[in-house]
Amino acid sequence: MKGRIKLISQLAILGLAAFYFLFLPACKPGDSFLEKDGWTINTDGKKETLSISHEKLNLVVGDVRLALKDDRDFYFPSDWKIKSNDETLIISARKPLNVTWKFEPGPGRLDISSSADNAFLQGIAPAPENRIPARLESQDNGIMYTSLEFVSARNIHCLFDRETDTMIRFPGQSRLTRNAGDKKLMEISIPVAEGDEISLTADYYLTELGLKYYQPRPKRFKTAPAGWCSWYSYYMGTTEKDMVAETDAVAKYLRDYGMDTIQLDACFTLGEDANYLEWTKKTFPQGGQWLFGYIKSKGLKPGLWVNIYGSNYVKAETADKYPEDFYLRDENGNLSPACCTGDKTEVRLDYTNPEVIEKHLKPMFRILKDGWGLTYLKDAGWGTWMDYYEKNKARSFNPAKDSREVYVEAQKALRETLGDEIFINGCAMHEVGLCFDIFDGSRTGGDDRAVWTAERKRGMSMQTYFHSLFGANYLNNITWFSDPDTVMVRSPLTLDEATTIVTAIALTGQLYMASDFMGQLPENRLDLYRKTIPTTPIVPIDLYPYRIEANKRDSVVWCCPQVKEFPRAIDLKVNAVSEDYDVVAVFNWGDKEEVKTIDLAEDLGLEPDRDYLIFDFWRQKSEGIARGKIESSIPAHGTSVYIVRPVAERPQLLATSRHITGTVSIKKLDWDGVKATLIGVSETVAGEPYSVFIHVPDGMKISKIDADLEILSREIADNVLEIKFAGFPGTAGLHTIDWTITF
Repeated sequence: MKGRIKLISQLAILGLAAFYFLFLPACKPGDSFLEKDGWTINTDGKKETLSISHEKLNLVVGDVRLALKDDRDFYFPSDWKIKSNDETLIISARKPLNVTWKFEPGPGRLDISSSADNAFLQGIAPAPENRIPARLESQDNGIMYTSLEFVSARNIHCLFDRETDTMIRFPGQSRLTRNAGDKKLMEISIPVAEGDEISLTADYYLTELGLKYYQPRPKRFKTAPAGWCSWYSYYMGTTEKDMVAETDAVAKYLRDYGMDTIQLDACFTLGEDANYLEWTKKTFPQGGQWLFGYIKSKGLKPGLWVNIYGSNYVKAETADKYPEDFYLRDENGNLSPACCTGDKTEVRLDYTNPEVIEKHLKPMFRILKDGWGLTYLKDAGWGTWMDYYEKNKARSFNPAKDSREVYVEAQKALRETLGDEIFINGCAMHEVGLCFDIFDGSRTGGDDRAVWTAERKRGMSMQTYFHSLFGANYLNNITWFSDPDTVMVRSPLTLDEATTIVTAIALTGQLYMASDFMGQLPENRLDLYRKTIPTTPIVPIDLYPYRIEANKRDSVVWCCPQVKEFPRAIDLKVNAVSEDYDVVAVFNWGDKEEVKTIDLAEDLGLEPDRDYLIFDFWRQKSEGIARGKIESSIPAHGTSVYIVRPVAERPQLLATSRHITGTVSIKKLDWDGVKATLIGVSETVAGEPYSVFIHVPDGMKISKIDADLEILSREIADNVLEIKFAGFPGTAGLHTIDWTITF
């Protein structure tokens, strides 16, 4: 045999899901099937197609035709003759020449070989929301790939099944292209060449990446929140007055753009007379319930930091005083301050006592949710409760319990109490994934600060943020929404540095909490937030920890990754109402201005023989048409963001002024070739001018522009039309513009 493909499965055969047949139990004349070692190959002799299934995944590839390729194109030999036994299935296609394909299942593998060296398999692979395009660490080229909706690219050869934690690997020369009629399907062309492999890796996150608690992300929320956090602006000095001022500023400047949550961090339980329900009188005289009501009155959602593993010893939250066996003590009988609360009045609880859950945790959070209106919880503590318990469990209520078991029991009770409508954001406990399926999001690293670099190695700075963001992006929207810590854009960060910060989080779709003095930011820095919120349902394509240093302890994945080298760029691949394109952020991590080059084919997996329209998003300027490479001179610590679209032989949308992904404002986009009309519907923010940028091919002229909102200007230069619409007057909120351009 001249060509060979090996389908190697690392799936454990025992204990797999019940077999699912995707074919009729009785074969028609000329049909045959082979069932062995978890694989099923089913042939349809009449249609001359076959399908490959696996008991864990169901259909892997269907409607498979056997193809040969000559100098011009593919052709499909016919007149099949099918033979099968318990070990092999052989198909001989006898017209126009006799070529055979042989399928040989074995334990954990499926060998496919052909008598021809120009043989291919062509078929359809299911690729819905839970079976996503993926790249492996071996494909790392310094560019971080992410996706928005149903995308494909020339250099993406894997599909990852999120529900079963299974990686499907096709040979490197395979082509997976979205089906034009059904985006949840991939058209696949697989070469049968010597040395190529197709493999299934079971338990990919669980075993290959070492996440022993793997669970796919629960579907409670489609996107991560975007909000404001008090900590890095006011720290422990936060007051009611501060919270009112920031709530007012967010409502005025950013609410309609998508910043919808106001979260108070630790500071409100200082002193013996304060607890999680009765706040420090000096700084919060009207209390937490009043503040939550004020936040809601501004059309925003109240959020709160709580270390659920602590409680006020003197003034209990849900009783006059808790029994002594509600608290953990050390070998000398001393109480211990709970992590991060600011003073010693909040002490560690003993969750091995089930009464702590029933008489403290559940009633307290029922009040916060049902009585106050809590919508977002920052579930704090950093896992330090587990460390303390392990050292002092001999004095606990039930010392036989494991620290991780107790930790998770409390979190499960919390989720049960809060239900599915409250977003719970965990806070960097030791093992990554200890609360998968319970947390909606989680901190993935240490605290950051509004400076570019720290004064000492690994001190707090925005470098901490980047380590967390890049190092844990492979978890985002796969197991939970990753939280790299807060975004900040204020001085002493330069405008270029601030642009890099917001770009990185917007093109990864991670949890987006800001912590600036919002009422004091200049317009150009507020605009950075406006153009990067709300978050969008971005999913990583690169499903591996990006270039991190060792992050395991005793084979367990640990929090707070350190990245050896940040990526040269992020490539967000988009398939949306706004069409198919790439949004490419090119970074300069250096301390001086540098020229950076991106190869469209090698770096981004685009077609090497196509022309692409290039639009600079942050400069709101067309860079013309490129084939091959993009070069840009980028200032120190800065970023250039390009929207890259394949050139079409008709007018096409290039970009909008609204959002970096190009998707948020476009609700409808159609080209009527008969009437030569581009039809669009855009959602815009009241009072905010809005622009669309349209590429007009040579030889076409604009006949008429219609819109149901005032057009402030229309300018065309270098084949790019910018139409600038006035903002809707008066009322707040979002409004739609219907617009048409006739050529």
